[in-house]
Amino acid sequence: MNPTPEVTTPETVQRRSGYQSLQPVTRPDYWGVDLDPSRRPGVPMMRENPQPFPNTRYPPERQPGEPASPMHGRPNKQMPPVFGTSIPLRGLSGVIRKLAYSYPDHYPRHWLLMMLGDRVDSWSYNARRYLPVALPLAAALLLIRRARD
Repeated sequence: MNPTPEVTTPETVQRRSGYQSLQPVTRPDYWGVDLDPSRRPGVPMMRENPQPFPNTRYPPERQPGEPASPMHGRPNKQMPPVFGTSIPLRGLSGVIRKLAYSYPDHYPRHWLLMMLGDRVDSWSYNARRYLPVALPLAAALLLIRRARD
């Protein structure tokens, strides 16, 4: 073994395989330029003078009635994209959630009321689920108790 280390130059370092990826890629000058517009995928759909489609209402009209989703306490803030507007708020949980949206987001009472609305919604779901079984059972127990008296 030779005890003297090998002196390397930048040229020998760049010739090694690990450093070849750092070299600039040589491509022709016209690389990536769209020379022929007819080969673009969106060309048949593009128009020179964009106009609304025929039979459209422009500007769009607001739908009548009350929106299904409540508004934020801050007037210019949009609802998050994960907020579902397909199911309107209903029942006691809907009232609680509407009350929660009357407060700004940064108030703890906003989030506490939202969580309370979720809990009330789950309780009402469980009550609707078990009511067909529990109501006849309670009526039967009441009749049995009256019969004993």
